[in-house]
This record gives sequence, C-alpha cells and structure tokens, in this order.
Amino acid sequence: MTQPQEIILGLGLALVIGGLVGLERERHALEQKEPTFGGARTFPLFALFGALAALLAQSQGPWVLAAGLGALAALLAIGYVHAQDKEGKQLGLTTEVSALLVYLIGGLPFVQIDGLAFSQRLLLAGALGTVVMSLLALRRPIHEFAERLSYEDMLATVRFALIAVVALPLLPNEAYGPYQVLNPFSIGVVIVLIAGISFLGYFAMRFMGARKGIGATAVAGGLVSSTAVTLTFAAKGREHRELAPAYALAIVLAAGIMFVRVMVEIFAMRAQLLVSAWPPLVAMCVVSAIGCVVLWRRMAKAPEQEDPALHNPFRLRMALRLGLVYAVIRFVAAAAFDQFGSSGLLVSSAVAGLTDVDAITISVARMHASGLETGIAVAAIVVAVVMNTLVKIGIVAVLGGRRLALTVGAVLLPAAAAGALISVFGL
Repeated sequence: MTQPQEIILGLGLALVIGGLVGLERERHALEQKEPTFGGARTFPLFALFGALAALLAQSQGPWVLAAGLGALAALLAIGYVHAQDKEGKQLGLTTEVSALLVYLIGGLPFVQIDGLAFSQRLLLAGALGTVVMSLLALRRPIHEFAERLSYEDMLATVRFALIAVVALPLLPNEAYGPYQVLNPFSIGVVIVLIAGISFLGYFAMRFMGARKGIGATAVAGGLVSSTAVTLTFAAKGREHRELAPAYALAIVLAAGIMFVRVMVEIFAMRAQLLVSAWPPLVAMCVVSAIGCVVLWRRMAKAPEQEDPALHNPFRLRMALRLGLVYAVIRFVAAAAFDQFGSSGLLVSSAVAGLTDVDAITISVARMHASGLETGIAVAAIVVAVVMNTLVKIGIVAVLGGRRLALTVGAVLLPAAAAGALISVFGL
C-alpha cells in the first residue's frame, strides 16, 4: 500500500503537472483569442482526478481508473462536439488529448508497475509531464519546421528509419574473415552512424545555414565518433568544394572533441591516471582549438556565398562506401596486430588507434588500475590518439582531395606532434 508521504508527493506532483499544462493551454487560448474548456484551474483537477482514481484502484480494482478515464473521455467528447457546432469550423484535438494524458500522468505514481518503485514512477510522471508541456509550448516552431519539410525530406526520413530500426537489427552479430574482425552488425552500426551524421548535417544546414549547420553537426557527431565525422565530411568535400573550409573546420572540431572525450574516459575509469595523462592531451586540444579559431576567422573574412542547393539527405550509397572503407581499415589493423603480436602494448595501441581510441583508452585505464606502470599507460593512450589523428588526415587526403587534406593537416599534424613531444620528453 502507498505510504502517507508518498500520497502527498504524488498528489503534489499531479497538481504541478496539471497546473503547468493548464497554464500553457490558457496562454495559448488567449493568444489565439479562442475559447477553451480547460485552463490553469481545470487541468490540475484532471490530474488530481487521475491520482485519486489510481489511489482508489489499489483497493477497489483497476476498473476504477478505467471508469474514470472513460467518464473524462465522454465529457471531453461532449464538450468538443458542442464547441464545434458553436464555432462552425473544424477544431483540433490537442487540448482534449492533453487532458486525457494529464489524467493518466496524474495517476501514474500510484499504479503498481513491476520493476518500478514509487520514486521511479514519480520521476517518470514528472518526465512525461515535461514532455507534454514542451510539445504544447513548442507548437509554433514545430509547425514551422513541418511547413519547411519537403516530400524528399520525409521520404529520406522513412528510408533512414527503415535502415536504422528494421534492417540493422537483422544483421548477424558474428565475426567473419581471416582475423574474425568483419562483424556485419558492427559495420552496419558504422554505416548507420555515418548516414545519421550526414542526415543530421543536411537538416542542420537546411535550418541553420550551411556553415553553422556543419559546425553543429560536427559537435554532435564528434561526441559519438570523430572518425565517422571525418569520413562523412571528407567525402562531402569533393561534392561541395565551396564549403571545403567549413568541412575542414568540422573535421578539426570533431578531432578536438575526441581529445576531450579521451580525458573524460580516463577520468571516469581511472582518475589517478589523468594526473599524468592530461598534459599531452590538453596540448593536442589547445592546438586544435587554435586551429578552429583560425579556420573560423578565415571563413568569416571570406566573401559571402549562397548556400549550395541541398538534395537527397539520405545518401545510402555514400554511407555504404564509407562503411566499406571502415571495414578495410579494421581488417588492416587486425592483420598488423596479428603480425606484431600483443607483446608490445605500444604497437597494439597504434594498431587499435587506426579505427578507434575509446576501446584502447578504457582498456589501458583498467590495466593501470591492475598495476600497469603510469608512464607506459600514458604513452599507450597518446600513441593511439596520435595514430587516430594521423589516420584522419589520411582519410581526408583520399576522400576529400589535396586542398582539404592540406587545410586539415595544417592543424592536426601540429596537434599530433605536440602530444607526441610532450609525451616523450615531458615538456
């Protein structure tokens, strides 16, 4: 049974959620100069109704909650029909649906759900109430966004969803090939990630402008995979040469975020190791940040150009090609590891850094916790990061062309050199 203090908390949350949603509905009605059946007073009552019905359902059975929902739905239906006849025009159902949701959210903390304690149900109710209010409050931006979507945009969204949600889970999660590294599911994840970054970049460029959109995409993508950002924007560098400076900035920015991400991972896994590992990583981060500033100023001084015509936001063929490039790199890394063996941690780190720095960073941090010498641990991480940075320059040279590679290399080469020098000589 629900404790008295839990009842007070649940009823209080119901009143707060109902009050916030009611305030938004009343403000919207005043803004639109349209009558509404519910506002800042009615919606808290809906939420309180749901909470009390759920409380009674604990002793009387779930039919109480269902009966309350049916009664509220009937009341809302009568009010809707009456308002439509009075206004003589087609009305929306947003307020009515919001009232039903508020009723259910108000009762959620008192509904027994397997695996969820009262505090978790309370948190879930608060989160759902926030989502409902946000969707209502963001009505204008959401409608403006929908108006700007084209048929091609919607078709591309459907295609991406089919690939990410339907096709990807069907791929076998098993390793194949001579070195057991060609995992269709893992390669599929990379393909979806590359396609997703390209997809995000398209919409960011559509609604923020080309250069700002590329920057926003680089930040978001760099938090997940700077290599995927590099693959995506290097390939686009040939397609839109007028945006090459922006793509170069995006690649450098994603690399800089990678340096920060590695430090966060070290801190999370082995905080003591970060005391020795931060100088080379911070140096690389500082050099890349200076490069970002220089590239940004160069873009700002450049004459304004019209944004290129954007089309076909979902480039599956490009994503498949870049996924194949990633698979080849993985295969080469596995072959190198097989040749050199695992006796040298630094060699292993260099090979691992060809495709990823996160896994080797976490592994070395765990090894340090088990007794690995600090100097060797720091060197192993720096070797992986430097190798990954150099691979990015190579990717840009192959996919993006000489001009883009020179711009990216002018920043990332000094960054890699700074990290290596500080790690070796302790500068």
